[in-house]
Amino acid sequence: MPITQASFDNIKVGYISETDGYVQNVSLSAANTYAELNPDTEFIFIDGDEKVRFLTINEVNALTPKNLLRSDPCLTGDQPCGPPKLKFFGGGGVGASANPVVDVSGNLIAVDLVSGGFGYTLPPQVQVIDPCNNGSGAVLQTIIDNGVVVQVIIRDSGQGYLPPAQTVPQYPAILELTGVTVTNPGFNHNCGVDKIEIVPSNGSVLSYNCDPFGKIRSVSVDKGGRFTELPQIRMNTETGLNATFVPNFDIIRDPQPIEPVITDVVQVYDLVGLNINGYVDGKPYYGNVYYVNGIRYAGTTARSGTNIVVYDTQLASVQKRQIEGQITASQRQETETQEDTIESISSPSRGSYSTTPTSAPSTPSTSTPSTTPATGGGYSTPSTPATPSTPAPSTPSTPSGGGGGGGYGGGY
Repeated sequence: MPITQASFDNIKVGYISETDGYVQNVSLSAANTYAELNPDTEFIFIDGDEKVRFLTINEVNALTPKNLLRSDPCLTGDQPCGPPKLKFFGGGGVGASANPVVDVSGNLIAVDLVSGGFGYTLPPQVQVIDPCNNGSGAVLQTIIDNGVVVQVIIRDSGQGYLPPAQTVPQYPAILELTGVTVTNPGFNHNCGVDKIEIVPSNGSVLSYNCDPFGKIRSVSVDKGGRFTELPQIRMNTETGLNATFVPNFDIIRDPQPIEPVITDVVQVYDLVGLNINGYVDGKPYYGNVYYVNGIRYAGTTARSGTNIVVYDTQLASVQKRQIEGQITASQRQETETQEDTIESISSPSRGSYSTTPTSAPSTPSTSTPSTTPATGGGYSTPSTPATPSTPAPSTPSTPSGGGGGGGYGGGY
């Protein structure tokens, strides 16, 4: 079979039409004609690596036959086996992409949906591709809303898939149980008497309802736990038969800011290539961010988020951490020295310290303290105190609080 030479005629793009949905196989000339009538159109191009790119008409015109080729076409020798890949197809849309989550037992237990794509009129199918044919049997189902894939449900986790090796791109995640899919309702269950169990439970609590024939209609997650391996969900029954269930997990991507227990974290194979949203403590951060006064923090909103700053570069995140550590240590030493001095003068109850600075034992300073916040360390200079009275030369004035631990707002 002859090899077709890549040329400009082979470059095809697509776009989303409000009337026709996802329009594919549009030539460069046709794309320019459409763009003249619809100047804000975002065109869709699938490159030689099968990555979906969204382009303006100027970027479309800059495409060359080289964009149709794989970036690394010459893979020679034995290639290392790894986790499966997920390929979305059908449904009339484009652009859905996701990363598989494989546990240590080789089960495909969850899917981290990175992009829901566009223009789907029907739920697309998902092909689980195992490059070394180690695993098999996984069955996935998609749910769409307004043309976008919003969820991928694992109908069958399969078996034999490989988790990510240390040498492949990956990111940490937490799996929280948020739902249970009834894959077979069974029959003849004694509703209200039979118990639904999840093993291990990891703190999860489930309940169910069923119809008059003892078929399980649905399962509710009253309390969801965290999992790193596929749990078994079953009915504890003496009469019922054949009911089967699969867990549904929400994926908390890159859970560094919430300080999870280390055993709660799984490593996800990043085949899609997530965008790094910044750096925390020198490590790439892939999670959600929110902004307060132009500063980027890890989390979703100021109310439910964290106070952890996400930096633009790895170096900035490391240097900031070191500076904060130095300030904290210095601040702690200064505070301890002040407390020792205060105790040696009057030994007041430590709980009665105010945040007002202490007057000097002899001649008080008449200069006005700066009200500019100090950089780093999270504390500011105390506000300007009232002018103190001049103490007797031979007797130190009684301290009014000494600016102990309360005056430095979290220094230690």
